[in-house]
Amino acid sequence: MNGRRKNAPFLDKQNKSPLEEMFILVGSQAWQAWDKGKGLEWHLLCDAVKFDNGEIPVIVGESQLKEINQLNLAPLDKQIVRLCQFGELSQRQISGICANLARFSQVQTLTLCDNLGNLIEDLSPYVARLREDEQSQLLMQQANEQSDKPKNEPYIEYRDNGVLKGLYFVTPKFDKDTHELISEKQQWICDPLELVGSGKNDVGEYFYIFQWQNLDEKTPRIEAVNCGDFGTEAAWKLLKNQGLLMTPRTITQNLVEHFHAQANFAPRWSVTHCTGWHNGAYLLPNGEIIGKPSQPIIFKGKSGMTTGYDTAGTLESWRENIADKVRGNSSMMLALATAFASPLLKFLHADSFGVHLYNRSSKGKTTSLNIANSIYGNPNEIKGSWDTTQAAVTNEASARNDGFITLDELGQAKKIHEVATIAYSLFNEVGRNRGAKEGGNVNLNRWKITALSTGEKDVEGFLQSKGLQINAGQLVRLLNIPLVDVQELHGFTSPKAHADHLNEASKVNYGVVGREWIKLLTQHPERIKVEYARLNALWQNRLAEDCASQVQRVASRFAILETALTLAKELTGWTESENSEALIKSFNDWIAGFGEKEHEESKILNFFNDFLIANAETLFYQIPHSEFDNRPVKDMCGYRILEITGQSKEHFYFLNNAFSRIVSEYLEMPKMMVLETLEKLKMTRNTTPSERKTRPYLHKASRQTLEKGVAKGRYYIIYPYEEEEEENPVNENQ
Repeated sequence: MNGRRKNAPFLDKQNKSPLEEMFILVGSQAWQAWDKGKGLEWHLLCDAVKFDNGEIPVIVGESQLKEINQLNLAPLDKQIVRLCQFGELSQRQISGICANLARFSQVQTLTLCDNLGNLIEDLSPYVARLREDEQSQLLMQQANEQSDKPKNEPYIEYRDNGVLKGLYFVTPKFDKDTHELISEKQQWICDPLELVGSGKNDVGEYFYIFQWQNLDEKTPRIEAVNCGDFGTEAAWKLLKNQGLLMTPRTITQNLVEHFHAQANFAPRWSVTHCTGWHNGAYLLPNGEIIGKPSQPIIFKGKSGMTTGYDTAGTLESWRENIADKVRGNSSMMLALATAFASPLLKFLHADSFGVHLYNRSSKGKTTSLNIANSIYGNPNEIKGSWDTTQAAVTNEASARNDGFITLDELGQAKKIHEVATIAYSLFNEVGRNRGAKEGGNVNLNRWKITALSTGEKDVEGFLQSKGLQINAGQLVRLLNIPLVDVQELHGFTSPKAHADHLNEASKVNYGVVGREWIKLLTQHPERIKVEYARLNALWQNRLAEDCASQVQRVASRFAILETALTLAKELTGWTESENSEALIKSFNDWIAGFGEKEHEESKILNFFNDFLIANAETLFYQIPHSEFDNRPVKDMCGYRILEITGQSKEHFYFLNNAFSRIVSEYLEMPKMMVLETLEKLKMTRNTTPSERKTRPYLHKASRQTLEKGVAKGRYYIIYPYEEEEEENPVNENQ
């Protein structure tokens, strides 16, 4: 080989006008498609793009792609080029074409199209970046110089000897005197294997990205091999396990130097173990990329449900059979909103959260999960369960970063103590810290997700029935909301018939709407923050002025849910008023169980109110005492001081030990925290400043009560709570 460049086939036949678009047919079937101007595919392309089929395009087929660095592909001053793909065309080959045109032409507009001229990708920005990047220019020059060198030493190249196609290790033999090539020894190494890129992950580990085509698959396999393993049996096994045929002989080691040399010229990729948003595109757990990343991406993580992220049906069939039949049913609309919300969290810098739908009836819970899961994939294959472990759930959350996860039937949890742990760790957004074998710690898994859970009981009630507690922080991350029975049957004869339809429809209509949803977000990311700011202001304005901060945080999460439904309205067909009405109903159902105050505050208030009502006449000695009341007071907690003319309203004297026992046994909270909360609620009062240091909240019995029979000593004074009348926290008419 010499260093002289040659023209691509028919380059001399092209129009000389710089501003007239030039066509290049590229790919493994380019020559067959043109077929000397008689090819059916060539005529179909010309008809589609209104091009004269009598003109001759530049042809870049398999043989030309192998020597792309030695070809002139376009006249030097040509400005506009369209690549029309016929057959296979790898990412590396596309990069080679771009590098060629960037260096050896003045092309400004370069597009890659399918065999009918439809746009696949605008390559113009990539060509511009190559020209601006001095390092890339240097690498292109080195690549050309390397390709032009005579092959006097053993080398590796693609060959097809009629028996085996692939990479061969070629050993040339030359005449000692004339230096002419006498013969070649060729040894097959492996199937056609391309180095399409190199890159590193978030923690700085380097990888080579390889591509090959398995005979029984339609799309090429792409795999990233850690550079630390490359050349070892571990690397070859990784490739062979995925279908690459390779010789068992030691000549495979020659691939190491071969690909090391190519790596300098390979495009840069991002390697990630995490799904979700990367480089402006979205990565699904099955490795599928939605949108156009600013840099190529490959996914090295694994979900236990990878195969479920498939598609069936169409957007129209999903809307007709699922969204239209869900309209007007608040719990089901909430379930879909939770699924739609997951990709928004990163844009809004929002924390992960979830919804737990509970109902003692078996109706609707699993159906809600199925329709929510249908947004992103096959519900039967991506649905999770509470019958799991903390490690499994957090691993799955990491594999679904910026995505959606479901946990069906709380009652199936076998390790009850792990329910609270899962509810906490799932929304903590970070995995457990573990030590690495070589020292230090393993890099932590991180994620953002929304979750949908179901059960017969709310999470707090379920744990309390097992003798466990859950803190308020978890209850504003996993929102307990009762599942409302179906209100709109949409022509079905019964709720069961309605649910049966949705369950069956979700089996044949899934995955498409989620992809359309994410495409919409990639096209208009600026709308997310604007819409959320508007809706969050509405949600906060609906709340009472003295609403607790926990309630405000949950209102913000409902604003995220409404943002999702508002932006997705062209997919669901639901109106903004329908979305708002459904979510306000769900929020009010949540607050009915949680309360408008801080959860600990509501819990303390409700406990003491219930305790005093239930036990006022059995655990407290009544003052003044009626001579007709001879009932014994068993396990006495103190005194019930009735309202006496001229004295304060009815209240209770709690014995110190009795109060401490009750708080410890039933509330499992620090006693001082309980007393401070009761003071805030005006259900008790503190002692004088001088007494607070030694006996806070413990008051001496008053003279009047001592005269009525109260034993001398100090007591906690508790008043029944008097509720002030307030409007509902969220008015549906607002």
